[in-house]
Amino acid sequence: KNIDELAKDRQKMIIFTDLGSGKLETLQEKILDQHDKIIIILDHHQIQGQVYNHNKKKLYHLNPVQFGIDENISGSGVSYIVARAMSPVNKDLSELAIIGAIGDSQMGSIGPDWGLLGLNKEILKDAEETKKIRIERGLRLWGRYTRPIHKALQYSMDPYIPHISGSESASVQFLHDLGITLKKGDEWRTLADLSEEETQKLAGGIIKERVVNGEENPEWVFGDTYELLDKQGDFRDANEFATMINACGKLNKEYLAISLLFNNHEVENDVKKVLTSYRREIGKSMGIFENNKEIIDEKEHATYAMAGNLISEDIISNVISIASKSGYVPGHKPVFAFVNTEDGEIKISARLGDNEDKGYGLNEIISKASVELGGEGGGHKFAAGATIPKGSEQMFINRMEEILKEFNGHAQETEDIKTADNNNHDTQLQNSELLNNKHTELVNSEVNVGGKTADVKAEKGGQPGSNKKMEGKGLVRYFNS
Repeated sequence: KNIDELAKDRQKMIIFTDLGSGKLETLQEKILDQHDKIIIILDHHQIQGQVYNHNKKKLYHLNPVQFGIDENISGSGVSYIVARAMSPVNKDLSELAIIGAIGDSQMGSIGPDWGLLGLNKEILKDAEETKKIRIERGLRLWGRYTRPIHKALQYSMDPYIPHISGSESASVQFLHDLGITLKKGDEWRTLADLSEEETQKLAGGIIKERVVNGEENPEWVFGDTYELLDKQGDFRDANEFATMINACGKLNKEYLAISLLFNNHEVENDVKKVLTSYRREIGKSMGIFENNKEIIDEKEHATYAMAGNLISEDIISNVISIASKSGYVPGHKPVFAFVNTEDGEIKISARLGDNEDKGYGLNEIISKASVELGGEGGGHKFAAGATIPKGSEQMFINRMEEILKEFNGHAQETEDIKTADNNNHDTQLQNSELLNNKHTELVNSEVNVGGKTADVKAEKGGQPGSNKKMEGKGLVRYFNS
């Protein structure tokens, strides 16, 4: 419907940002083959279809996937690269690209290093140079400016704090035991209000809780934080700011988001109200999963949440992300959440709850299953979505189980081969010893927060992840100024 309307629009040029790559052939057939227009697509999602030869001069398609880059740059980043290529003056737009990347959950990790990586980090250099963003190192707890300290601890799932995450009373007691005051006068204190000494106490306390309870890589609780230098008050943290922008979009208040991005301070109170409503909706949806266990169907290869009309199609993607990470929905398998749409279709949001590489991308398998049923799908490796005709939910589930069974079967065969190849007694003894050391040896380590160190006991182990750094290979290569 929307494509048909665009085809009839009087504008000669149509620019698609953060979408379009999954509709290449439809866009050509409905617009370019019938109308005298130019289409520009700036996207980072899975590419479906191709650009026909007769449309080469009418459709310009820029997607990092074409260059072998399928992560660490968002739709806002692709748009920024184009703006940056048009003029060096547009370097000041880098801030928007970073906010978009954070809002697209692209804060990643290479071992203990947590923050923006790859091309996103190259864009971040522009944001630093233009004095738009300052990078600091700190605890990666959400809500530096907008949440009371005990609430930041209560809602922290990554990093997870055993016996504290999920419990307000335990969070309050934890801070009391550390000697950290919760209030200043009548106001709740936030993480940003803590002194360096208090931050050190909190960091050490969190790590010790994780060590005692056997959490893997207990010291991996730090990361880069990004301060928006042209914002004020509660709007200074890029992570929180991105959440506010997202909340406005999800609750159909896009005009507030745009005004906020243009530093219109007059809308800040309205945005805070939207954020409060958004949190309320998310909380209500979490309650639906908690109180309606019958809508969760855990099968052999995946978990399916049949939410129907109980959760809005506008927020289901955010809800299922939180639910799979926090345990409301089993997250050790792929999770697929189904809701009804206003158009009479079924929307599916899918997540790999544990974010482990399982040898396949959700975007690939959800596209395959949905297209076979007359729908469409795509997205990313760890987060994807689809729409299918109403009434085809069970067929989708059956097909998805077949697809996942095939992938999991191949994965098991590969694992069996690896085990057979490594069936050497001496090697087994060595591996056993290393594994034992990783889980039991406690060593003194130094934790850096705000430029200072705190001595804590941290578990040895935790090699850097397999993600490949791309810094120095991105924007700097192409732009000299």
